[in-house]
Amino acid sequence: MCDIHESTASGRPAIAPSHPAGNRPTAFAGGDGLMPFKHPALARGLPDAPLPALPTTAQTGTARKKSALKLWDVDHKYHCPIVGTCLHVDELRRLLEKVEDQRLRQLSDYQVHVAFVGAADTKNALSLATQKLLDRRFATSIRRFARAKTAREVTRLWHEAVAAGEVSGPFWALMSHPKADTETRALAYEEVHMLSHQIGAGLRAEAKALAEARARAERIECERRSEARRYEQRLAERDRQLAALREALARSEEEGRRQRTAISATPTEEDAHRIAAVEAELAAARQAHEATAEEARRLRRRQRSSEDEIARLTAALGEQQAAAAALERLLPGDTADDCPAGCPAGRDCKDCVDLRGRRILCIGGRGTLAEHYRDLVARCNGELVRHDGGLEDSHHRLESMMAAADAIVCPADFVSHNAYQRAKRFCKRYAKPCILMRSSGIASFARALEQLAA
Repeated sequence: MCDIHESTASGRPAIAPSHPAGNRPTAFAGGDGLMPFKHPALARGLPDAPLPALPTTAQTGTARKKSALKLWDVDHKYHCPIVGTCLHVDELRRLLEKVEDQRLRQLSDYQVHVAFVGAADTKNALSLATQKLLDRRFATSIRRFARAKTAREVTRLWHEAVAAGEVSGPFWALMSHPKADTETRALAYEEVHMLSHQIGAGLRAEAKALAEARARAERIECERRSEARRYEQRLAERDRQLAALREALARSEEEGRRQRTAISATPTEEDAHRIAAVEAELAAARQAHEATAEEARRLRRRQRSSEDEIARLTAALGEQQAAAAALERLLPGDTADDCPAGCPAGRDCKDCVDLRGRRILCIGGRGTLAEHYRDLVARCNGELVRHDGGLEDSHHRLESMMAAADAIVCPADFVSHNAYQRAKRFCKRYAKPCILMRSSGIASFARALEQLAA
C-alpha cells in the first residue's frame, strides 16, 4: 500500500503523508548516478502535495461515464493500490525497460513502483502501456463486471470475488467500472489494504512456526542422543550381569554334577539338604537370568521405537526445511541479485522454477491465501485455477477441472474427504502429476511448485 491512507468516510480529514511536502521520494534524478528517464512523465515520481480526501459522489463525474475508465481517469489516490496489487514488480520492471528502451537494474522495486504511480496520473507512454497490460491480463474479470448495471451490483460481484480468493483482476475491474461510485471504490480500497496485512501476518506466522519446529527437532535429536547413550550403558551393564550369571550357573551345574556323583546310592540327610540347597540356588540363578534377558529385550524394543520416532521427526523436519527453502527462492527479494544468475524476471534462467506455462489446479487450501498461491504460480511461469475442495464449489465441476489441468496440488488440511479421495483416484488412473500436501501454508505450496517443475 502507499504511504498515505485517506479517510473514506464523508467528513473525516485526510491523514498527512509520511514524507514532508517537497520531500516525497522520486529517486530518478540524474545526480545520484541513476540514468534519467526519457519520458518526462516518468521522471517526476509521485506528486509532492498530500493526496486529497476522497470526493463525494457529487464531486466526481466518473460514475456517470458510460465506458470503462482509463487508468489516468481513476482518482490518483487509487493508483498506488492498483499498481501494487494488480501487477507484480517484475512485470513492472520489464514494462518500464521496454518503454524506456534501456536497462534499469539500478532502480529498486520501490523506485519502479513510484515511477508507475507517478506516470498513472496522466496519459503518457508508460500509463498507456500499463492500461493495455491491465486490460489484457484481467479481461475475464472485466467482462464479468461489465454485466453490472449499478454500483450495488458492482459491490456484490466484488464481495463474491474476494470470497473466492480472487483480488487482483476484480480490483481493477471495479476501479475502472463506470458504475462504481466513490463509496464502492473506497470499500474495495479498504478491503485490499487489510488483505495485504493479513497475508503479511500469515507469512510471519509460518516463519515463526518453522523456526519453532527446527528448535524442537534439534532438542529432540539432543534428547535422543542422550537416551541412546543411556541405553547403551544399561545394555552393557545387563550384558555384564548376564555373563556373571552364566558363569555362576555353569559353576552351580558343575557343582551339582560333582555332588551327585559323590553321593552314594543311600545319601545321608546332610547330603539331601546340600542337594536341595544347590538345586534352589540353581533355580534362582536361572530365574534371574531369564529376568535379565527379558529386561534386555524390552530395552532393545524401546530403543527401536525411539529410533523410528527420530526418523519420522527427521523426515518431517527435512520436508519443512525444503518447503522453507522453496519459499525463500520463490519470494521476491530486494534486488535482482537474489537470483543466482541475476535475471531480473525471476524465471529467465535455469536456476529459477519454471512451470513452462502449465495450468495448475489447486483443490482446497485456505481461501485467504488463494491470491498468494496464484502469485507464486505466475512467478513460476504457470497458470493457477482453484476449486475450494467442496466447501462451496460444486463437486460436479471438479472432474472437468481436473481433466483440463496439467498438474494438481491438494492440501490435506483444507479440503473435503470426498474431493481429496477423488483427486487421488483421478491422478492415479490418468497418470497426472499430483502433489498431496500435508499443509496448506505458503511454504508447502512453494515446495509443491518446485517438485512439479523438476
